[in-house]
Amino acid sequence: LAQMIGTGVKNQFLAKSPTGTVPESPFNFSAHVDALLQPLQTSHHADQQGYKENLTETSSQSVVVAVDRIFTGSTQLDGNAIVDFVKALCQVSIEELSIQPHPRMFCLTKLVEISYYNMGRIRMQWSRIWQVLGDHFNLVGISQIQDISFFAVDSLRQLAQKFIEKGELPMFHFQKDFLRPFEHIMKNNKCGTVRDMVVRCVANMVHMQGHNIKSGWTNIFSVFHLAAADQDENIVELAFQTTGKIVTQDFETQFRAMVDSFQDAIKCLSEFACNAAFPDTSMEAIRLIRKCAQFIAGHTQLFTDHQMEETGNIPDVDRIWIKGWFPILFELSCIVSRCKLDVRTRGLTVLFDIVKTYGDQFEAHWWKDLFQVLFRIFDNMKLKDNGDDNDFPDRLAIKSEWLNTTCNHALYALTDVFSQYFAVVSPLLLNDLFAQLQWCIQQDNEQLARSGISCLENLVLSNGSKFNAESWDSLCQCL
Repeated sequence: LAQMIGTGVKNQFLAKSPTGTVPESPFNFSAHVDALLQPLQTSHHADQQGYKENLTETSSQSVVVAVDRIFTGSTQLDGNAIVDFVKALCQVSIEELSIQPHPRMFCLTKLVEISYYNMGRIRMQWSRIWQVLGDHFNLVGISQIQDISFFAVDSLRQLAQKFIEKGELPMFHFQKDFLRPFEHIMKNNKCGTVRDMVVRCVANMVHMQGHNIKSGWTNIFSVFHLAAADQDENIVELAFQTTGKIVTQDFETQFRAMVDSFQDAIKCLSEFACNAAFPDTSMEAIRLIRKCAQFIAGHTQLFTDHQMEETGNIPDVDRIWIKGWFPILFELSCIVSRCKLDVRTRGLTVLFDIVKTYGDQFEAHWWKDLFQVLFRIFDNMKLKDNGDDNDFPDRLAIKSEWLNTTCNHALYALTDVFSQYFAVVSPLLLNDLFAQLQWCIQQDNEQLARSGISCLENLVLSNGSKFNAESWDSLCQCL
């Protein structure tokens, strides 16, 4: 009654007092109470019916308007008050959603509405509001009740489209905070329908708002990274198609906004390559990684000029190595370590092709990091020497295949790269290469041992004229 009277209910909606002594003021609480509590005249059925209809109309119009005014009026609250209001509404929403067997989503719907109403606030205030709302959507989005989690994702989609339309100022990262619930839901909700919905929402965001996305690219690649390991073909296909669109089209126009997220994009492609359920996608992902290398080679200035996040004391010359080349080479080595023979062979070929093609752009001190990545290929086999005796026959078969194929291929390619850039890498890494060749020659696998000897011989014949006295001493010790 207080809510009804407080909204100024018109007198025409209230039954008249038969005594006529009560003044007809819409704010006279006692008058309204007397009128509402008058006994119905049972002899006049029409009056009784009209009374009920009037009371129903009052409750369906005025009360609803009053309640809505609470939420539309939230824009008038100051920065601290709106945060408290959102916290309280989230708490009520949690209580509603826990009602069994029919949870209510009234407050969840109202949270979406007040997000719309208050999105125009200054970014610092909105950040505090979203810190509360984001945690709530994280919780609701992983609900075991599909309707609830589906509604949460759809609400996030609508809010994200609206928020990203506003763009993002340089050196601010509100998009990253805003899109983080998509990542959380994708990681923690195992329902295929909801996961598919998340991927579709993010893919639609890329297609519709790609030109406005800035710091949010990191979250987008994280969502697709999680989708890449899925076993659902539809989820993997849609995520990969969108990632391919970003690499082949958006890089050309939006890359300045993606520099800080570039290594996330490479991790995403690597995960697609390592999904054994979809070999065609794996091969295509490796092709896209090669395309990323081509893009870096032609756009080095973008990395040099860009003010990156958390650069610390990194010299400008090393930015492109840390944010560009190294992620590509490292992720290709991971593909070689994790994937089956055909995929890892392709990854190994692309890895060394990139080094041979673009190695002349590398600074001298980068090569030490690069060869540590290349030597990891052989470390994979060294680790397999240790394990449970129960699976010894399987490990022996896997090791034999590795030694005969991947290690053999890598050894010749490694020697070729060393010879091609001998003047740069020899002072830094000749002894390390001798040690690697020595390990190969000492293996029980005859083919790998013969290959090690052949590579050592080729190395000396091709570069012996460039050896100094120290190099010859190291060679003799190795022999």
